[in-house]
Amino acid sequence: MKRLLFTFAVLSTLFPLKAQETLTLEQCLLMGIENNLQLQTRRNDITKGKHNVTENRAKLLPQINAVGSFNDNFNPPVSVTDGSAYGNPYNVTKTLQYNASAGLQLQMPLYNQTLLTTLDITKMMDRINRLSYDKARNDLIEQITRMYYLAQSTAEQIAIIKDNIARLEELRDITVAFFDNGMAMDVDVKRVNINLENLQVQCDNAEAMLTQQTNMLKYVIDYPAEKPIALTAVNAASVEDIELTGLYESLPELQLLQQQSELANKQETMIRQGYLPSLSLTGNFTYSAFTDKFCNWFHSGPSNHWYNSSGLGITLRIPIFDGLEKRSKIRKAKLDAENARLAYNDALKGLHTQYLNATCDLMNSRRNFTKQLDNYRLAEEVYAVTADRYREGIASMTEVLQDEMQMSEAQNSYVTAHYNYRVTALSLLKLTGKLDSLLE
Repeated sequence: MKRLLFTFAVLSTLFPLKAQETLTLEQCLLMGIENNLQLQTRRNDITKGKHNVTENRAKLLPQINAVGSFNDNFNPPVSVTDGSAYGNPYNVTKTLQYNASAGLQLQMPLYNQTLLTTLDITKMMDRINRLSYDKARNDLIEQITRMYYLAQSTAEQIAIIKDNIARLEELRDITVAFFDNGMAMDVDVKRVNINLENLQVQCDNAEAMLTQQTNMLKYVIDYPAEKPIALTAVNAASVEDIELTGLYESLPELQLLQQQSELANKQETMIRQGYLPSLSLTGNFTYSAFTDKFCNWFHSGPSNHWYNSSGLGITLRIPIFDGLEKRSKIRKAKLDAENARLAYNDALKGLHTQYLNATCDLMNSRRNFTKQLDNYRLAEEVYAVTADRYREGIASMTEVLQDEMQMSEAQNSYVTAHYNYRVTALSLLKLTGKLDSLLE
């Protein structure tokens, strides 16, 4: 015995047993918000939106570029001017073959309403990214909570099935003892064994389902797949009250549609502003040099002298005719704005309908749960009485098995009713804007 214990201790040291961690709903939600890969993508979109704002703001600042060029005019162009002042009808000037230039160029918008509106649109897109994140976060909280509730219900069903198996095993032992004493038939023993096998199959299926549910939960919260987890037990004999405060009209999905409507209006405004003139500041600081032979670049002389030129200017651009392109764009933008407005109104009415239906479902689910719980308790009492009568030799095996089947159905119905109530309550928490209460 001591050698066996020593061997077990050595194996435990070499191959430590994986501790099963029990995760509460709050822990799963916090892990999901922190680790979920899709939610991380939304956070990256928010960061990218900030960079887009900075990028468009930079277009309003001075733009300075260094430029340089070198040309080999192997067939130099000529210019012809009036040469009558010099005694010739025309004065022909031939350009030198090589020329180079280097300098700085400045450009800065002084007034461009389109650029200003573009910056406003970028800021609106940044707000839309934030609202998209909030919506994705709420959807993730709802998804994790539903999965957690479902796994808890499955675990509760497994516990009930195991209790039923223990009862039937006790009943089987009594039936075998009756059979050995000639007080029961062989078919009674077979009936009990058949029910035991059916319950064991149900238990195995439920355990496999629970494993799949926890694996999916671990995937959503980005928990290591190889680490086993357990969930907290649920008190299926009670339900929590939900405060009905009406639809929360500042839900992220509604704000998102509202922002999209404003974005469509802003895009129409930007297109109209394309008819406005724009004013920009320009400037240059340049050095240029010209020579007739390439070798002259490598020694000093008048042929490779660099000449400076610099200046500032203002450029005014006035749109006159664009082939009616802007008119078509404005008409399309109006339709986009109208569609966005209709989508918002439709979503608002739909959410109001969802809230009313969820309220009715909550009341109905609570009534069903109360009735199913009473039926379950009554079925347990009936089964206990019938089992006692069977032990006393008064009731038959058929009566016991019938009552056991009715009790199992009542158990499953009450667990399902409890799950339905919790899911409906979860929907109401989302519609009333109180999902964050699950994190407290």
